[in-house]
Amino acid sequence: MNYRLFILLLLFPLLASAQDEANDGARACQQGKVRYFGRLATDPRARVMYPGDSSIDVTYYGLDLRLTHTPAYLQAAVTIGLKSTTPALSSFALDLRSGTTPGAGLRVDSVKAGNQRLTFRHEQNKLTITPPQPLARGQALAVTVFYQGRPGTGGFGGFVFGTHSREPEIWSLSEPFSAPEWFPCKDTPADKADSSAVSITAPARFVSVSNGTLESTADNPDGTRTYRWRNHYPIAHYLISVAMTNYVRYDTPFTYNGVTLPVTHYLYPESLADNQANLDQTPDMLRVFTERYGPYPFLREKYGHAQFGAGVGGMEHQTISSMGTFDPSVIAHELAHQWFGDKVTCRDWHSIWLNEGFATYSEYVYREARNGRANAASLINYYMRLARTAKGSLYVRSLENVDSIFTYNRTYAKGAVVLHMLRGIVGDTLFFRTLRTYAATPGLAYGTALTDDFRAVAEQVSNQNLAYFFQQWIFGEGYPAYRVSYTGNGTARGVALRIEQRNGNPSGQQTFFTMPIQVRVQSAAGDTTLTVLNDRPDQTFNLTGRGSVTGVAIDPDNYILKTVDYVNTITALPAATDLAVQVFPNPSAETLSVSFGTALAGPVTLTFTNVSGQAVRVLTEAMLPPGSHTRAIGMRGLPAGRYVLTVKTPTSQQSRVVLHQ
Repeated sequence: MNYRLFILLLLFPLLASAQDEANDGARACQQGKVRYFGRLATDPRARVMYPGDSSIDVTYYGLDLRLTHTPAYLQAAVTIGLKSTTPALSSFALDLRSGTTPGAGLRVDSVKAGNQRLTFRHEQNKLTITPPQPLARGQALAVTVFYQGRPGTGGFGGFVFGTHSREPEIWSLSEPFSAPEWFPCKDTPADKADSSAVSITAPARFVSVSNGTLESTADNPDGTRTYRWRNHYPIAHYLISVAMTNYVRYDTPFTYNGVTLPVTHYLYPESLADNQANLDQTPDMLRVFTERYGPYPFLREKYGHAQFGAGVGGMEHQTISSMGTFDPSVIAHELAHQWFGDKVTCRDWHSIWLNEGFATYSEYVYREARNGRANAASLINYYMRLARTAKGSLYVRSLENVDSIFTYNRTYAKGAVVLHMLRGIVGDTLFFRTLRTYAATPGLAYGTALTDDFRAVAEQVSNQNLAYFFQQWIFGEGYPAYRVSYTGNGTARGVALRIEQRNGNPSGQQTFFTMPIQVRVQSAAGDTTLTVLNDRPDQTFNLTGRGSVTGVAIDPDNYILKTVDYVNTITALPAATDLAVQVFPNPSAETLSVSFGTALAGPVTLTFTNVSGQAVRVLTEAMLPPGSHTRAIGMRGLPAGRYVLTVKTPTSQQSRVVLHQ
């Protein structure tokens, strides 16, 4: 699910990435269900039924719905297949709202097992049912609940009767606690049904969309039309959905390794033309995520989108994401949820980062695959800036209100940054192998997971003990604030690097983080990148460069959530009047990002020299103000090989070796 924030972005016009970060911020402001944001924090229904009746294991949901828009009304018969998890089960409870929204309420008419009427009681949002006889442990039962009324709204939506361009629409959004607003269920993500079915009967003007495959449509004598959808995969109750209006359908099938997946988009007629170009990116996103995460989880069915009126966000309903906007980042986010959120679902809402952090990081993964790491770097910078303001642990300690579960800076941004940090520790190959393994591990695939399950997979794949990492970043708070100084260590090419940690916890609690830190030791002869294990609050490392050391940069590729304060009062090294030149990525393919700083205003020249000493590219800026600057330089047109980049400022001249692929 994509979530919207209103924040003030600080723009830095001298940085080449500033506009990218501003765009990222504006895009994040387009993501989410803020239409209901104002009622989240005080919604008294947040924990009414969670986590469901543990004495039953639900195996099937079959929803037979008959709907009218005017009046807004539902008549339904919902069949629930279940098994007893206890011996001699004499009664059990399903979650079904008994009228918490003004003007709304559901009345249960009867409950049956086959043709036999069962005794039931519906009060305080619980539907308590007495089976025909006590159930033994593991014994199966199917009950059908017949009920009617106007479903309620809550959380991010619940069940909504709305309009678009004066056309009626009906849609659901159940995450996290709103499924009982419209159908009886066991209200916990921990208990997935093995399969589900949704049959929707409504006036024929409605095109009715739900999970899985469309088994049949039928026109009825009373002017209604029935759509029968069937899902053949395990599904969490909150991922069952309906979306209905005068949709037009647009197809962009995805073929990979000879297998074609239907990709169907259901949009308002008035908005299709404006969104086709973005929808056309969906197959490429499927390709990228298939290569990174493994096969699309629901290949026997479909993927697609159904436009709905929940603000400008999206919701990852299984095989059919509901979309308020078709911004590519939102499309990528909800698609990634099909692996992380739908195939592997967080076992409880405390662990929501396993859904939202993974989907948010996938926005970066797709941008990186499409545009390159240098272009995508601004998105990570944006996530980090928000994550540094996050309060509390990534593990959600209070489920008393929906807002605390879906806080963007923590659950989404910091969750994404934690994955980025793990990638920095284990490397690209093992990181994506970890994600593929996690999505395919028996018991987790098409099941549910907690943080410790993901940690176990990461440790198995990387062959590293990562307990320290998950303990401090998932269950701890804050981030490291590094104070860095360096001086010569008495050798020609040596440097003594001191790293001190200060408190980076917004709550004021003293914290300390153990982290492997990449260190780039810079010299005119070339840079050397080393990794040190920072496991003490005040630590000094003796490092060796390729030549006489001119500077040191910690975490140069920006993998760690942190702040860094460089203390440049060192006399044993060359005077640090200008900031050290940094280049990324190196080797480069298309675009090279060059960061540098100048102490005085004046002209700056960037010169690329080949191995023969010829200047092959010269970029000059007649006047730059003092401060830090970043330039993105296109490398196309230069033959692959080794180059020396020289940055000349009014006060210094620094060189870096650049490899162009």
